Amino acid sequence: MRSLAVIAALWFVAASSLATAQVQVAAQTTRTNFLLYERVDLLVTVTNIGENDLVLNNDEGHPWLSFILTRHSQANYVPVRQERDSTFAQLSLKAGKSKTLRINLTPLFAFREEGEYRAAAVVDLPGAGQIISDNVPFNVAEGRKIWTQMRSVDGSQRIYSLIRFSPDVNTTSLYLRVEEPSDNLVYTNLSLGDMISFVDPDAFFDPQGNLHVLHNFSMGTYLYTRTNPDGKIVNQTIFKTFREVRPQLHKLADGNIVVVGGLQEDPNSPHEKLSDSQAGQVVKKADEPTAPPPGTVQ
Repeated sequence: MRSLAVIAALWFVAASSLATAQVQVAAQTTRTNFLLYERVDLLVTVTNIGENDLVLNNDEGHPWLSFILTRHSQANYVPVRQERDSTFAQLSLKAGKSKTLRINLTPLFAFREEGEYRAAAVVDLPGAGQIISDNVPFNVAEGRKIWTQMRSVDGSQRIYSLIRFSPDVNTTSLYLRVEEPSDNLVYTNLSLGDMISFVDPDAFFDPQGNLHVLHNFSMGTYLYTRTNPDGKIVNQTIFKTFREVRPQLHKLADGNIVVVGGLQEDPNSPHEKLSDSQAGQVVKKADEPTAPPPGTVQ
């Protein structure tokens, strides 16, 4: 039995050495600090350092790419259970070439606690073992809620919150979170842009359940955002203070929302009721090999 154990250990070392000779894996986060429930993007770079072309796929019955996540607790790092599997598309690499993938870890692990985390990427080479990247440290924090309201949507109670969060010492951002605590769902948790930290935003709902937010992101300059009931951005427009009168949100008698005061950045565009506007820009998600399955954080 002892000899079998020795042989198994030698096989594992040999397989790991073979895998290392073929592939290098590096990982890094896009920044160090993230808001709780925000998407945490991990940039994974896979390099084929072997002499032959390489194809990474899921033919062995498990993902060719997986992750190890740990959280600091009582002077140790403890494993965080992955809540959802994700199948990544096949990756082909010619000899000597690299590819970098941007992976959103949040739907896979659904970070539920503040703290210090470490993530590592794992590439599985069929018949040759696994390659694990170095651990990448990052922090998850709650931020500070500056406005919150509960509303009934399709028979459920959703909580809408505006959160002030500083991802670094030089930046303060305004985030919108839409959640349904009874079903443990977070519909959105995204940045609406930079903000001046000491000026609170205006926020109103219109009769259709759209949320309208106007916040100050630089001296005399304001960003108007309209989202649908799920928290998806459907319109953003810049307004500036004009003749010392700053723009403000105002609710009309019929419940619709308009911006009063200030000047729209493009003065030639029609100044319509913003509740009725259908134009605007949609926030685009970062590219991923394959979108994770629907889950707790959308």
